[in-house]
Amino acid sequence: MAGRKQIQDARVVVLRLDGVDAADAAQSLKDIGIVHAVGLADVGSLSVHIEGGKVDVLVVSSPPPTGITPPPALPLPPEPPEAALKAGIPCLLLLPSTSRSAARMALAAGYAAVMSVDAAPRQVYRRIGALMQRVRRIGRAHASVRGAPAEEGN
Repeated sequence: MAGRKQIQDARVVVLRLDGVDAADAAQSLKDIGIVHAVGLADVGSLSVHIEGGKVDVLVVSSPPPTGITPPPALPLPPEPPEAALKAGIPCLLLLPSTSRSAARMALAAGYAAVMSVDAAPRQVYRRIGALMQRVRRIGRAHASVRGAPAEEGN
């Protein structure tokens, strides 16, 4: 498709585990140019999208810690969905409050990037683009090691 950026055709799944309407989150990405954004409210339906090859980037919004007084010093982020990790899909975690320690724990758990849940949709859009570029570069590096031609990208 001439004239379109790769990110515009990205297949992005927004998994909202925080009780916020997942369709609204996906729509905010569609409003700024990502054509194929889908909102899901549970991990169960995610596997259908992954098995169908319909996910390039997964955005997971973590629920805030509840019922804990006082809040723990380091609330643990949720694990990335196993199906996404097995498929090599980069996962972006949105946390209610970000700190270096929370980001380190999320990255150690398997997330590719961490942002605040309050980040503007444009910032999330840019981070999705950066994750897609990283995946494309890694794919090119693997292809050059194997001696295969690298896939051309926009």
